[in-house]
Amino acid sequence: RGENKYPDPEYGTPNWTRATDKKALIRFRKSAVRHFRQWLRGDLDEDHAAALFFNVNGHEFVKSKLEGE
Repeated sequence: RGENKYPDPEYGTPNWTRATDKKALIRFRKSAVRHFRQWLRGDLDEDHAAALFFNVNGHEFVKSKLEGE
């Protein structure tokens, strides 16, 4: 579902890899928290566990980029 909502800017370059600033870091964290709550509640409208892990990984990706600067 995310691939349709957030298409890659060019073939072979995942859209999420363009996230490189503190705002993206905060968005990943907020989204992870939201999906964790939805997973705990048992919401079945999407795979919230997968979305949680995606956002944690995205957060850590951006964090490592910011620390490398």
